[in-house]
Amino acid sequence: MAINEEALELSRVPLFSKLDPARLKLIAFTSERLNLGEQEYLFFHDDPSDSVYLVLDGVLQVTVEHDDGAVDVVAELEKNQLVGEMGVIANTPRTASIRSSGYSTVLKIEADTFMDLLTENPSMSLHVMRELTGKLSKTHLQLVELKEQTEH
Repeated sequence: MAINEEALELSRVPLFSKLDPARLKLIAFTSERLNLGEQEYLFFHDDPSDSVYLVLDGVLQVTVEHDDGAVDVVAELEKNQLVGEMGVIANTPRTASIRSSGYSTVLKIEADTFMDLLTENPSMSLHVMRELTGKLSKTHLQLVELKEQTEH
C-alpha cells in the first residue's frame, strides 16, 4: 500500500483522526503492517514492550496461560483498538499474550514513535488515557465478579 493511501486509512482511525497529514504519512512510513494467521501469536507474556499495535482488521484475543498449560481468553480487541500501549507507557514487559482469533491485520508502531506521538499530541494522549481507563474499569469489574464467585 502506498504511503498516501496508508495515511488516508490512518486518518479514519479515531486515535489518529486529529493528526495532520504530514504526521500521518510519517506514521505510515515508520510503521509495519503485519498479517496474522488463525491463532497466531503477536506477542507473549513477559516479552519486552517494544511496540504498540493497532488492530486494522480482524479480532485479537488477550490470553492468559495457566501452570497446567490451559489458556483462557480474557478479552478481545477489535478494529481500531490499541494493544501493547500499557507496557510501552509504563516501560514494563507484556502482562498477557495476544493472538489472533482468525486472520487479522495489525499496524506495528515502534515504542519511541508512539511515545513521541503522545507527547506531541494532547488529543491523542487523552484518547489513549480514555481507552486505558476503560480497560482498567473492565478489569476491575472482572476481578470483583471473580472474588464474588470464589466467596460463594
